[in-house]
Amino acid sequence: MPEKYGFSGWVWILAAVVVVGFVVLGSYLVQTQQRLKAVEIELGRAKEDAKQAVDQAKAEAAEALERQALQSQVESLKQAANQAKVEAAEREKQIAKLRQGIASCEEFFNEWEVRGAPASISAIAALGREAAAAKDCIDKGEVATACKHWQGLLVEIEKMGPPVSESRGDIKALMRQNRCASN
Repeated sequence: MPEKYGFSGWVWILAAVVVVGFVVLGSYLVQTQQRLKAVEIELGRAKEDAKQAVDQAKAEAAEALERQALQSQVESLKQAANQAKVEAAEREKQIAKLRQGIASCEEFFNEWEVRGAPASISAIAALGREAAAAKDCIDKGEVATACKHWQGLLVEIEKMGPPVSESRGDIKALMRQNRCASN
């Protein structure tokens, strides 16, 4: 066969094979490069989709946290409102008692003289209010505070002398009955 084509024929055949090989190899490289570009584009899209998904998840998480914080604040406000209602109701009771002339447990009378009123009338009114406050304490189960009211009464009636100071025994009996510490 070499004699049929000669040496230059073989060179041409070899050259043709090399050229065809380069064309096939080049074509393969171009196709591979196109596939790589397509993969890069898809990868870019996937990254963008993943970024959007992460951003959306972050936004949803932030919204959930904000909603939870708002619910917590609403609950705190509800508790504060309920506490305020309870306190307002207690104040209303105290105001109603004051209007009726009945003292509440929380009231202590430091001013035993009412301006413009005779001293004896002021003292009797104050004694009555202090005794009423002590009774209110007993009704509420606040024995220690009732004891403080009775101790204040003892001091004041001692200052007034007879006949008011004769009620001292009754007050001391109440204090013993409720196990008040004696001074």
